[in-house]
Amino acid sequence: MAAYFSTVTAKGQFTMPAEIRRALNLVPGDEIEFVALRDGRVFMRPLNAPPSAFFDAVSPRPAVFGSDEEALDAAMAERNLPTPQAAE
Repeated sequence: MAAYFSTVTAKGQFTMPAEIRRALNLVPGDEIEFVALRDGRVFMRPLNAPPSAFFDAVSPRPAVFGSDEEALDAAMAERNLPTPQAAE
């Protein structure tokens, strides 16, 4: 796993490293969702792709989800990670 760093400006802005922008196919104008958990972790995902695109393994069984949130919750549960709803 690679680590990338950025500095927050006085306006609260930061530059996402180019490697991450390329990996996520981000272009100017794309929206990003941030989910902050109470334990201090923050998850982010671009809204231009489904959550399943960001997990390293594809489930061998077919899954049908009604929304991106359901798919993200299921993937996080498989990895024993708290879901954003559970942290509220």
